[in-house]
Formats: sequence, C-alpha cells, structure tokens
Amino acid sequence: MSTTGSIKRDESRKSWYFVVDMPGPDGRRKQLFRRGFSTKTKAQEGLTRLLGDQQRGVFVEPTKLTLGSFLTEEWLPARRASLRPSTVVSYEQLIRNYLLPRIGGVRLQAVDGPMLNRLYVELLESGRIDLRKTANGAGLSPKTVRNLHGVLTKAFRDAIRWGRLQRNPCDAADPPKGTSPEMKAWTADEMRTFVRSVQTHRWVAVWTLMATTGMRRGEILGLRWSDVDLDAGSVTIVSTRIRYGKTVAASTPKTARGNRTIAIGAVTVAVLRAWRKQQFADRLLIGGGWSNAGDLLATLPDGSAPNPEAFSNLFADLVKRAGLPSIRLHDFRHSYATAALASGVPVKVVSQRIGHADVGVTLKVYAHVMPGDDADAATRADALLG
Repeated sequence: MSTTGSIKRDESRKSWYFVVDMPGPDGRRKQLFRRGFSTKTKAQEGLTRLLGDQQRGVFVEPTKLTLGSFLTEEWLPARRASLRPSTVVSYEQLIRNYLLPRIGGVRLQAVDGPMLNRLYVELLESGRIDLRKTANGAGLSPKTVRNLHGVLTKAFRDAIRWGRLQRNPCDAADPPKGTSPEMKAWTADEMRTFVRSVQTHRWVAVWTLMATTGMRRGEILGLRWSDVDLDAGSVTIVSTRIRYGKTVAASTPKTARGNRTIAIGAVTVAVLRAWRKQQFADRLLIGGGWSNAGDLLATLPDGSAPNPEAFSNLFADLVKRAGLPSIRLHDFRHSYATAALASGVPVKVVSQRIGHADVGVTLKVYAHVMPGDDADAATRADALLG
C-alpha cells in the first residue's frame, strides 16, 4: 500500500499544511497532518522529507509522549534488569533531580541539541539541589552534567532502536568539558607509617590486605573466606559489597577484569591467619547472636558486615590519628599502585592486580608517577650509539 500526500491552504490561519494518507498498523489507511508552514514551498519540502523517510523505512510517527514519561515509564523499566542496582539508582537520581523538573514535560520528539545545551548551562549555573551552598557554589559540577548527558545519550539511542526517534539529540549537544579531580597518593613511607599505626586495630589484616593489593572498598567488604587461600597465598575477587541509595547489598565486579586472583605475600598471610583466629573467637563469644551468614572476611564483633560509608569514615579517622596527609579511601588504592610502579613492578602486573579493564587505563592514570621511564629510555638510546 503506497503513501500519498497533498498540500493545502489553511485560510483561517493564513498558512499551509500537508496531509498524508499512510497505511496504519492494522492495514487500513490513516491521515497524518503537518500544519503551520508559512509558504507552499516549505510545506512541499516538509512533505518530500516525510515521504522520503517513509520510503527509506526511517519514518517515526509523531507522538505526544513526553521525555519524562519515556525515561521513567519505558526506558528505565526496560533497562533495569541489565544494569547494576547502583547504576539504576544513579540514573534515577540524575533524571529525577535535574531533568524532570526542567524539561521532563517536553515532547520526546521535540528535544534537540540547543535545548540540551540550555539545560546544561542552567545546571552548571544553578542546578545544585542543596541550596544551603553559597550562591557561587550553586551550580553542578561539569562531571555531573556530563553524567546526565551520558544517560540521555543511551536513552535516546534506545529510543531510535524502538522507533521513537529518528536521530539522537545528544549528537547535536555539547556537554561541558572537564578534568578528573587530582589524584592523591601516599608515598611508600607514608603507606608503611599507616600500616604500622594500625597494628593494634581490630582490622589490621584488612588494612594490610588493602595496602598490598590495591583492592577497592567494595571488593574488600565483599571478600569471603572461601575466596581466600592462605596456603597458596592468594585471594580471588568474585563478589563485592556496595551501597546504592540507602541499600547495601552484594554485587559483582564492574568489569570482567575485576574478577581476578591476586597473590599475597607471607606478611599478609600471617596477619590474615591471626585475624581468622580472632574472628573465630568472636563467634564463640557471641554464640547464637553471630550473624556472618555470608562468611565475610571483614566483620564487626557480632559478625555483621560493616556499612561501606562507615568503613570509609573509619579510614579517615585512622589517617588523622596517624598524622598522615588526608586522602580518600579510594586513594589508598592509588597509593598502592603508585608505590608498586615506583618500586619497579611492571605496569601490566599492577594493572592485573588492581583490576583495570586494560593496561591502557593504568598507563593513563599513573603515567605521571613513572617520570624516570623517559629519562631511562634516553640513556639507553645514547648507549646504543656507543
């Protein structure tokens, strides 16, 4: 069944429009109107484009579906099963806090690049939800706005696949540029100072394991004794424990390379053996009140799992007590990688131990801590010339 159209004059509005007879999903013909053209020529151009799109199979039927309804009622529910719970919560927060109040009521098919650019500028200037901040700090960070742009890019890409849109508006938008926050890392001496300062702490084995492997917070909190082989001197990371919203739950590493086995040295093995005996003593003391059903390595005295945020706060307190420069718990991981690279551990090995997606990521993040490589290469080049 072919598609035909005609151009007509709207005398009441002093404008032009076209009407197209198209085959409907039930096989019957239906009429589609496009109004508001200032001239007959523009109406003809619009009709030609529509007929061309229909012939190429890329025509998208007009809909009153709003951006907000598409995201919250169609896209997120469809994507929920394939995303990590923490990612779902992050997407929901970005959409609910920053997008729905501003352009959530706009028709999905009316969203374009300039509209998104205006949104990004507004968010950078006054998008922060916490109005207790000073006027100069009321805008969102460029990173948060880029994150929102990334969510929209994925959503619009699916909208195209699902026949809701012809093109992705994000392709015509310009999210803010920005640099990642400067990484802080301790020196090897500072790492040793910290580990010595926690020798009497309940979790000295936990801090030692992190200091010698560069494990992430979620990885250390999700590590089970069944993943630890003290005889072989290794730990295998197959699960994590993460916090999203107000929920703390077991999860899996973010990437395939995150699933890995890491060798541990004799000192680390020794403190882990001592910790296992202490944990067993705790279990005997608590008796029926012991709650470590997941066989977790890091536990509170009653066997329960520590809250990830409380774990980070404890680290900050221990750092302060040790008189060391303040760093985030995640920077403890950076400190391990920096010290390992500086001591001559091959970058490929460090990349594998810390679970980067590939060695290129490691080189990008830590290139600045290997300043001697280039000078060494120059010296070796001179030696080649005799």
